[in-house]
Amino acid sequence: MLDKIFARIEKFVPEKWRWILKHEGVRRYGANTGWMFGGQMFSLLVSFFIGAWIARYLGPENYGVLSYALSFAGLFAFIASLGIDGVLGREIVKFPEKRDDLLGTSFVLKIIGGLTAFALVCVAAILFENNFLIRILIILFGLSFILQAIGVISIFFQSKVEAKQTIKAQFFAMIISSLLKIFLILTHLGVIWLMLIYVLDAVWSGLGLLFVYRQAGLKINNWKFSANLAISILKDSWPLMLSGAATFIYMKIDQVMIGQMLDNESVGLYAVAIKLSEVWYFIPGIICASLFPALINARQLDIKKYYQRLKNLYLFMFFLALAISILVTIIAKPLIIILFGSAYISSIPILQIYIWSSIGIFVGAAVSQYLIAENMMKTVFVTSILGMLANVILNFILIPKTGLLGAALASLISYIATPFLILLFVGLLKNRKL
Repeated sequence: MLDKIFARIEKFVPEKWRWILKHEGVRRYGANTGWMFGGQMFSLLVSFFIGAWIARYLGPENYGVLSYALSFAGLFAFIASLGIDGVLGREIVKFPEKRDDLLGTSFVLKIIGGLTAFALVCVAAILFENNFLIRILIILFGLSFILQAIGVISIFFQSKVEAKQTIKAQFFAMIISSLLKIFLILTHLGVIWLMLIYVLDAVWSGLGLLFVYRQAGLKINNWKFSANLAISILKDSWPLMLSGAATFIYMKIDQVMIGQMLDNESVGLYAVAIKLSEVWYFIPGIICASLFPALINARQLDIKKYYQRLKNLYLFMFFLALAISILVTIIAKPLIIILFGSAYISSIPILQIYIWSSIGIFVGAAVSQYLIAENMMKTVFVTSILGMLANVILNFILIPKTGLLGAALASLISYIATPFLILLFVGLLKNRKL
């Protein structure tokens, strides 16, 4: 099937460039990216439209309650991940013979991280949230952190440039989750039941990953935990975990602060703008995850080609995000009214500001690949902390003065500043070495 697709594409490509499409690496990574992009696109479209239906069903206030609970619990997600994913992917590419040790050790570490995150979520919900319903929602969502550990299988398939396997599991989880959410809407169930469905999403995803892993002739019974390897992974991952903490905080803190400083309806209006912006964020994730093995290989074989690929990746991400931002800004009004209804009309100007944050997200994803490849984890941490602090301070200043538009502007400034601070910092380090 892939050969037929490339054969058709070749007809529209000048003769002197056709060798590129025949290159084994181009076909391999192109197919992997295609599977990841197509699978994520389909899953996100289905999830997005069902999410819009849920927002219509709940209304701005109840949707705000749900969004606030998800954002509050999301502040602790970095503890569950432990920053392991990038390190695990890198190590599997370098040492494929250590697969079972790497997966087994990472799985145990993520279970420990998930349990710790859940415990902290419970304590924080009890201490800082007075609303009983919101407290229950936060604690329920915290359970999903424990269930996400099996996601190490997804990292394995991505590192092997076999995204097709992960997409199968994703489809399975998406279908079950979508059917349950539709049932919830049609039977007029409340937000607690909806939150339970969100928690169970991790279960369906895990079952799907286990199935494709066994289908590939592999067994989790062969996984092994190594204390020495765990120490080595954590040594490399802790800066990523802390930078992940900063990232999660500055991506979620605006909704939490809006809930604390304004009201639940405001959170709902703001959440819709974020939803329409974040729907695009899967693109840099897919492109970078698919091309990361190629970057690692290029760094080992041809350093000049490695830097050229990085440059091309930066430029591609920037212009892609720019095009998306312009498009969404133009069609923001009909987009919100058609998808979410007139109750969310106040979300339009918020979206027109917030969507430009995509430039920072897209470029930042590409920059992160470079830092992981160079093992510059501390740089990721420092710049992420600076971005988080900028977002929190700007929110404190702008929300009381300009409300939701101020929150959107705070995110825009901090998101765009972070990747360019990283590039500036890396550039200064290089100049000092020279």
